[in-house]
Amino acid sequence: MKVLDGGVTVFIVATVLIGLLGLRDSGDLDKLFKAQKPPAGESMVHVPAGRFIQGSRDGPPQELPVRKVYLGAFRIDRDQVSVREWERFRSATGHRPSKYWDDTALHRPDLPITGISWHDAAAYCKWAGKRLPTEAEWEKAARGTDGRRYPWGEAFETERASLGQTGPPPVGEDRGGESPYGTRAMSGGVWEWTHDFWGEFYYREAPDRNPKGPPSGFLHSIKGGSYRNTPDQLRAATRFRLDGIIRWKILGFRCAKDAEEEKKPGHTIVK
Repeated sequence: MKVLDGGVTVFIVATVLIGLLGLRDSGDLDKLFKAQKPPAGESMVHVPAGRFIQGSRDGPPQELPVRKVYLGAFRIDRDQVSVREWERFRSATGHRPSKYWDDTALHRPDLPITGISWHDAAAYCKWAGKRLPTEAEWEKAARGTDGRRYPWGEAFETERASLGQTGPPPVGEDRGGESPYGTRAMSGGVWEWTHDFWGEFYYREAPDRNPKGPPSGFLHSIKGGSYRNTPDQLRAATRFRLDGIIRWKILGFRCAKDAEEEKKPGHTIVK
């Protein structure tokens, strides 16, 4: 921010922000000013159009049948949305805070935002010019096209999933658990909201091209598992559901958006 007219402009803006956000000290205000929003798409990865294997025979019936699904090209956030990013959204829109806004163990700038409803997450993505990923998009971004159990491969590895920790890993922390497309923390960070309404046996009737979930409902699909779950619950194919109004301390989100197919001979572009 530029200092204009002897600092008067900065003083006025800072005073307004303090009043709106309830910031307690200048340190909080400094954090806000430093939390610049990245350029659109910079923190997203490109997932090319094509088929992938959705579902699993290793889990409950709701993961059946295993099938090949075609998705158009899309982009998805490399990381879960952080507390810092969430607070920038709130400062711009006046949106309500996380349920755990006053919990210093959960509401640190570098942690994934938790304690927000599906509606809160959808509002953030819309503000950012994005949307929540469909369940199928989320799963493809997490496991690639070869049907692997976890983002990194077939065998479970505790350190890659942050299992047994006392809290979620910081956003962007590299534990070697990246997916084939470079997304991080899609197994064992925090659960993540998806766009889709929940359908327990939706796979039996879903289209095999760009499925978007049942047309209505009040439960929404969540994916990914958390640092508090068992290895079986951290598989990329695992499906669970929650009422869209629930604000859970181990549930966050990331955003996605449609993308034009990018082609280059010999390899897939990952951004």
